[in-house]
Amino acid sequence: MEKERAKKYEVSIALKRNGYYIATISLKIGGEPAKRIENSGTTEELALLGLLNKVVAYIDTAFSNGLITCKFDDRVSQRLVDSINKTGISTPEILQKTLIIVDKINNINAHILQNISLQTNIFPFHQPLNIANNTPTINKNLSSSYEKPEPAIESKVMLENFAIEWIKYRFSLCNKTEDNPKPLSKKTVDGNYKTIIDVILPYCKKNKKLYLHELTEDFIIQLLKKVKGQTLKKHVYIVLNILFKYAIKNKKITKNPLTNIDKPVQISKPEIEKLTDYIEPDRQNLWLNSFEKENTDMSLLFETMLLTGIRPEEACGLKWSAMDLNNNELIIKNAYKEFIVYDDDMKPIGHTRHDDKLKTPESYRSIPLRPRLMEVLLKHKQEQKELFKNSQAIKRHNRKWTLNEYMFLSRTYHPYVSDTLSSALPKFCRKYNLEKMTPYGLRHSFATFCSEQGMEQIVLMRLMGHTDFQTTQKYYIRVSPKRKKLAMQKAYKDIFFERKVV
Repeated sequence: MEKERAKKYEVSIALKRNGYYIATISLKIGGEPAKRIENSGTTEELALLGLLNKVVAYIDTAFSNGLITCKFDDRVSQRLVDSINKTGISTPEILQKTLIIVDKINNINAHILQNISLQTNIFPFHQPLNIANNTPTINKNLSSSYEKPEPAIESKVMLENFAIEWIKYRFSLCNKTEDNPKPLSKKTVDGNYKTIIDVILPYCKKNKKLYLHELTEDFIIQLLKKVKGQTLKKHVYIVLNILFKYAIKNKKITKNPLTNIDKPVQISKPEIEKLTDYIEPDRQNLWLNSFEKENTDMSLLFETMLLTGIRPEEACGLKWSAMDLNNNELIIKNAYKEFIVYDDDMKPIGHTRHDDKLKTPESYRSIPLRPRLMEVLLKHKQEQKELFKNSQAIKRHNRKWTLNEYMFLSRTYHPYVSDTLSSALPKFCRKYNLEKMTPYGLRHSFATFCSEQGMEQIVLMRLMGHTDFQTTQKYYIRVSPKRKKLAMQKAYKDIFFERKVV
């Protein structure tokens, strides 16, 4: 049976012909036209609960966007409560959600009246309300002085909803516009999202911290203690810091809980571990010979990394147009990456791959080509041209070779991504009985080789695409056993080589 049409600010529930119930309410906020909000469900309870959730979200959004410029009509809360009482639905969830809405209305009124001269005769609605029989009375009497209105809008911000809002905002900064000349890397925002979804939110839910204001200094300290690994701890700290700054800017909280918490320090690898992620200079020829013997796109990509020190995503994004044959240089100006695809609710639904900007402005650079690498790449270029000329699979896709083609292609004739390199290099090492290595180990090896040959710091820094030499020195240059031995021999030459045996 359908119920009569409800008045403004009153909830109405009706049974539709499709067997679903639909709950509706009409709200007028500030100078905006009245908005009809509705929600359907298989039961009256589900329809009503969903409607109340939408009302909460609508009020929060309107308040944060500055649409609520005058106090709510005193009839709003009373009509809402009375109409819910009439439905006969008084579950704890419905009661809690109604209390939240009434609380928000009262405190928004208090917030607005705080900015109005005390000479006015306007006071917020605070009449005690009985939502249902034997239920608590809503009593939110507010002081007429309004010196310290309760910051209910801040305290009722759902953490998960706000985190998704923040992530959407971060993704909007990935687009270059006149107001945003230096866009974020989408890969960076993907990393922010993964940290929120995989680490921060699960820990908060486990500890029943569902609201933004509940992330106190003490709670965050405990969260960071539970995170394993200094790198992840540091990333969690950075993500939370950006999130809290956004919340303060949007008046969701008043202070940053991280203010008195030090950023976790990245612990350098022990010297013994560093020896396993780079190739000693006197073994690099063996590696280069193995790469050229394999003679695949993947092995030649690895050789290019070893001889130029470029990042994995930079190597994947290399195109033939990056080869400057007049100056014998490789121009690093592109990266190829894999990105997560999300639906409208920010749920991952797949992946996509495409070009992206480089990590930093300093990453855009040119690197002189060693004669050996130049020869290898020119030969590979000719072989790729022949492949495009003769491959039926490529012809079926109407692809023609140009200088904008990627240098290194997979079996499906598409560029690689860094994750593929990470799984392929260990297999290559086992096949040729070489020491264990990672793609970034090839970059470390290049930096170490150049350093041991006495390259000037500023030159090596530019080749690596770093802002300062400290980064190059701290994370990329290794000291080989041979270099240590020679340094010791030089330092103690008189003792080791000129002292006579008595």
